[in-house]
Amino acid sequence: MRSVSGVYRGSAQRAQQKQVSGEPAQRRAVGYVRVSTDMQAIDGLSLEAQQSAIEAYCSLHFIKLVRICKDVMSGGKDQRPGLQEALDLLERSADVLVVLKFDRLSRSIVHFCELYEGYFKSGEKELVAIREAIRLDSALGRALINILLVFAQMEREATGERTREAIRHIRESGYHFGKVPYGKKAIPAPGNPRMRILVEDDDEQAVIEKLKTWALEGVGITEMANHLNAAGTPPPQGQRWTKSLIYNLRLRLSHISPRPINDRPHTDDEVKARIVELRGRGHTHRQIASILNEQGWIPLKGRQFTERNVRGLLLRCDEKKLLTPRRYLQNVIERLEMQHDSENPAERFERPSLPALARLLSEAGYTTPRGHVHWWPAQVQQLLDGRFDVHYAPAGR
Repeated sequence: MRSVSGVYRGSAQRAQQKQVSGEPAQRRAVGYVRVSTDMQAIDGLSLEAQQSAIEAYCSLHFIKLVRICKDVMSGGKDQRPGLQEALDLLERSADVLVVLKFDRLSRSIVHFCELYEGYFKSGEKELVAIREAIRLDSALGRALINILLVFAQMEREATGERTREAIRHIRESGYHFGKVPYGKKAIPAPGNPRMRILVEDDDEQAVIEKLKTWALEGVGITEMANHLNAAGTPPPQGQRWTKSLIYNLRLRLSHISPRPINDRPHTDDEVKARIVELRGRGHTHRQIASILNEQGWIPLKGRQFTERNVRGLLLRCDEKKLLTPRRYLQNVIERLEMQHDSENPAERFERPSLPALARLLSEAGYTTPRGHVHWWPAQVQQLLDGRFDVHYAPAGR
């Protein structure tokens, strides 16, 4: 079986071989560009402008540009698919992450500090912001970055305040702002065509009346959806009417009351952690629902877990935030063992080495009981032996 640590040594060994042979190792970079949905081309920060600047920088400094990853969302959000792709590429096959400005990477001080601690603090990887021309390998550079990020976060929060104030003023003035609810349509306001007001939409009001009549007749929402789809009635969103679409519409119109929240002895995070554990052991969504119901776990709403709500919970689960470091390692080891047994059933499974497990913990963002990012092999052994269970126990236990 291939050692887990071998995956992380591959790129370093290739670079070392080039240096031994006398050939200078060309640095490899991954670029990252981002715009918010409401600022596509302000101040020359459009995706195309950022991409051109990154390509020119890499060409000027003889750096091989592996890929440019993109996001169109706020820099205040930690979870961005393009950023995650860029960081994964940086770990696997690049030496430098290049952005146009630091605020393209993050507008949150806390998030930027997490990125710095996790990827750049050791000095093995480099972060380049073309416009600021600040290096992270000095105390002065890090201090300047913190100052820049303070102003970036302040600007983001100020923009949000201005937007909320403008929306509140529009609504207090009697005009509509935002998505038009089903059953209504927006038209220009008399005397002020720039603003909109809501009036009833006759066709959609007729559909709402049908839903009321069918409910009084005892028609189920699945049958309601079938009737509307057969008649070719356009839904508020998507291609077809569905159970959830009709349920949420009737809920918004106050035709029905929301499902009550269950009184249960466990938290939602505990449920998610259990689901992640069962998924890590190879159980299907249906099997996980069955196990949870048999063991007495209760969903937030409804009577029991189903394949559908298990799938929905898994989509919102972050394994690294839900599991203790010990449980995280146990899941990793169990998955590797199952994979090994399916591929090489005749061979004995060997657990990854303690140094390899230590690297996994550091890369996952887990800190030691003393708050350090770097794990020593001896600490990993103590962790697996349960010596740190009290330290990582959920609050209140």
